[in-house]
Amino acid sequence: MNDLSKCKVDSAGQRLKQSVAKLTVECPLTHKNPAMCPLNPVRKQRPASRLKWIESLKPEDLDFLVRYHKVCLKWQKAGCP
Repeated sequence: MNDLSKCKVDSAGQRLKQSVAKLTVECPLTHKNPAMCPLNPVRKQRPASRLKWIESLKPEDLDFLVRYHKVCLKWQKAGCP
């Protein structure tokens, strides 16, 4: 495992930050970095930069990113573009 999967945070936001940290590595569906993804530019950064970026996010931004990817996964699995 890399540093991003071990994102150390306070207990209140731990799951959200860990989820976003995993999402910044690769797309959970294609295991690549789709251009349409809001995390595309972040995935191109070094792991330490990604962690710093994650730490700077507000809880509502973390929640949005996790929800966005859940919806995207459902749409992609349903065959939607």
